Amino acid sequence: MKFNLKTVFFGLVIFILVSLFVNEVVLKNPSSGQESSPTQAVTSAPDEGVPNVKKADKIEVLNFHRTQRCWSCLTLGKLSEKTVSEKFASEVASGKVIFKAVNIELPENKEIVNLYQVSGSSLYINAIKSGKNNIVQNMKVWQLLSDEPAFTNYLEAQLRSLL
Repeated sequence: MKFNLKTVFFGLVIFILVSLFVNEVVLKNPSSGQESSPTQAVTSAPDEGVPNVKKADKIEVLNFHRTQRCWSCLTLGKLSEKTVSEKFASEVASGKVIFKAVNIELPENKEIVNLYQVSGSSLYINAIKSGKNNIVQNMKVWQLLSDEPAFTNYLEAQLRSLL
């Protein structure tokens, strides 16, 4: 059996397109008949930096980082944790709001890193409502690192909008 280059190329293109279709429609589409479980990530409102949820049952603020961190990464963690602990002290005490710093390079964090699909330093907000995750990466916080009051006000407002 002899194959020409056009046939092999055409077959490869069809294979890639089918693979992409299966990945997008079957594996990632929440309306494909599969229920989201508490361990599945559901991303919403990515442009706003906060999930599109009102009256969340629980809010998780996660600062993902590597072992070696630059000034920006260290500052992001410090300001995020400080904002959560100072501005949401009663919610932290009750367990309604939690802050976690997660080193993505440690093997024991592999499951949470996979759930959030993290590849580097970042801040994620997960508003858990009715047992379902609503996970959003907040990118705007990076722009506010050099202005602590602005950072604190911004993150506090974002989190309060979920309560």
